[in-house]
Amino acid sequence: MGCSVVYALWLVLRLHGWQGCKMEKEEQSYGPRARLFGRFGMLYSCALQTICFSLITAKISFGMAPAASAFAIGFRTPVDHLFLTFFVLCGLTRLARFNITVANVPKDATGKSKYFEGTPIPTSLSIVALMSYWVSKGWTLNNLPLGTWAQGTSFEFHPVVGLFVLSGIMMTSKSIHIPKP
Repeated sequence: MGCSVVYALWLVLRLHGWQGCKMEKEEQSYGPRARLFGRFGMLYSCALQTICFSLITAKISFGMAPAASAFAIGFRTPVDHLFLTFFVLCGLTRLARFNITVANVPKDATGKSKYFEGTPIPTSLSIVALMSYWVSKGWTLNNLPLGTWAQGTSFEFHPVVGLFVLSGIMMTSKSIHIPKP
C-alpha cells in the first residue's frame, strides 16, 4: 500500500469520530427544545425527527463507520463479516433499548438518568483509535496484529475482530452500569 493511501485511511479513521461527536452535540442542544416525551420515552409530532436524526448519526458514526473502517483495513473473511455485523446490530440494539428503557432507569434530583445500562455506543471510538494506530504503523490487510487464524478454511478470521464482539456484548449488557457525568 502506498504512503498516500495509508495516510488517507489514517485521516478518515481520525476524522469520522470527531464528526460523530460534533453531530451528537448538535442533536443534544436541539433535542431538548423539541422533545415531548410520552410513555417509553418515545417522541411525538415533529420531535420524532430529532430521535431519528440522533439514532442515524449515532448508528453511522459509532456503529457502521467503525465496522466499515475495519473492513477497509483488512477484516474481510466471512467470519470477520459475521462478527462485524454482530457489532453493528449490538449498537442498534443498544440505541433502541436506551430509548425504550430510559424512563425505567433511576434518576437523580435533576431528573437525569444516574447511569448508562451497558457501555455507550461512542465507546467504539476506542477501537477506531486503535485501528488508526494500526494504519499509522502500516498494520493493514495481511499485516493485521495477531494475523489470521484457521487460514485456508471456511472459519478463517482475524482474532482482533474479537474486540468488536466484546464491544458489542458490553454495549448490550444490562449488568454494566456506567455512571453519567
